[in-house]
Amino acid sequence: MSLDFRTVDPASPALTSYLENVAFVFHDDHPVTAERVDARRPFYVDQRLTGAFDGDLCVGTFRSWDTTLTVPGGSVVADAVSTVTVRPTHRRRGVLTRLMHDDLAAAADRGVPVAILFASEGLIYGRYGYGVATRTASVEVDVRRAHVHPSAPRAGRVDVVPGAQAREVAEAVFAAARRPGEIDHFPHWWDSYSGTATMPGDTPPLRHHVVHTADDGTPTGFLGYRVKEDWQERSIETVVHVDELRAATPQAYVALWRYVVELDLVKTVRAGERPVDEPLPGLLTDVRAVRLGPLLDFQWHRLLDPAAALSARRYERPGTAVLEVLDPAGGWAAGTYTLEVDDDGRGVCTRTPGAAAGVTLPVAVLSGVWLGGGDLRAAGWAGLAVEHTDGALAALAALLRTAEPPYSGTIF
Repeated sequence: MSLDFRTVDPASPALTSYLENVAFVFHDDHPVTAERVDARRPFYVDQRLTGAFDGDLCVGTFRSWDTTLTVPGGSVVADAVSTVTVRPTHRRRGVLTRLMHDDLAAAADRGVPVAILFASEGLIYGRYGYGVATRTASVEVDVRRAHVHPSAPRAGRVDVVPGAQAREVAEAVFAAARRPGEIDHFPHWWDSYSGTATMPGDTPPLRHHVVHTADDGTPTGFLGYRVKEDWQERSIETVVHVDELRAATPQAYVALWRYVVELDLVKTVRAGERPVDEPLPGLLTDVRAVRLGPLLDFQWHRLLDPAAALSARRYERPGTAVLEVLDPAGGWAAGTYTLEVDDDGRGVCTRTPGAAAGVTLPVAVLSGVWLGGGDLRAAGWAGLAVEHTDGALAALAALLRTAEPPYSGTIF
C-alpha cells in the first residue's frame, strides 16, 4: 500500500494522529487527549510538521524549524530537526529517508547552511550526513568531601526565588552566556523549566530556583534543582538533581556551585548534560569529590553549505586549508573548498573547483568538527578522512579547533 506524505497543519484534526504516532513510538505513557493536543497546537506555529499517512493513520512524523545556532564569534541559521518517528509496522519502506531528504532539500533551497538534531539512537543519522558536533558529560559530587577553596572570593548575592522570577533571570543569563552550539529556547521551554505553565494532566516537579546577582544588581546566574530525600537507618542518602546551572560570570559560577555543595542533609549532587570542560573539580580542595561521568554525544550537525558555515565563525589561529567534501547522501555539500583565516581570526571559505585538496573527508566528518570540537585524528585512523599532503589533516584540525569546546544542554 502506498503512503501519502503531506504537511500537517497544527490547527487541523490530523495533528491528533500525528501526536499519537509520536507518543506510540517514543513510549509516552501520557494519553493523547483532545485537551493535550489543543495545548500543543500553539507550540507548532511557524514550524514545519510533515507526516507519512497510511490512509488516515499517521505512521511517520518529522518536525523542523529555523533557529539561531551560536558559533564561535557569531551565529548562523540552522534547520532544527525533531520528532522523527516511524511506526514499527511501517519500517524498511523508505519513510525516514523520504522525510529526511525532503527536509534537507528544502533547507538547502532556503540557504540554510546546517541542519541539527538530537539523536535518540546513534546508528541512524550518519548515513544522512550527520556527525556528532557537541558532547556532554554528567557530574556527580560527594557533598561530604566537597569544599570550595577558601581562597575563592565571594561576590554578589544568592537568593532562592519563585519560579516566575527565575524564568526572567534564566532567559537573561542564557542570552548573555550562550556558547557555540546553543540554540534559541522557545517560550514554552522556559515555562516548563520554571513551572509557570505545564501541559494538561502533568504534575510539575518540585524544583527549587536560585539566582545570583552581581554587586551592581545585574542577574548573572541561575540554578534549578530537585531533591530526592532518602534516609537509611538514620544515614543521609539524599540526592540533589541539578536540572540547570548557568552562569554569565566566573563569580556566579563559583557562588552557585558553592550553594549546591554546601547544602545540609545531602549526600550526593548529580547534574546531567554538563559541558565536557566543567571547571568544578578545580574549585574544590579535593578533586576526587567530583566524578565526571561518561562523555556522550549531544547535538548532531549536517552541513549543507560548508562555505557559508565555515565563513560565519571566527578562528583562533591563522592558516589555509583546501578540503574536498564528499556528500553521497544528497550532494548539497559536495565539492572542493578553500578556507583562509587571517591573523585576526576572520575566515573566508569559498568553493574552489579543481583546486588540489590536502584532505578529502565525508560531510559527516566535517559536520562533526566544523564548530570547534570533535577529533579528526580518529577519522584519519579509521580511513574516513584521507590526507593527500603530509600534515594537512593535523593542520585542518588545528585550524578548526577551539579552546572552549562547543556545548548545548538543550534537548529538542
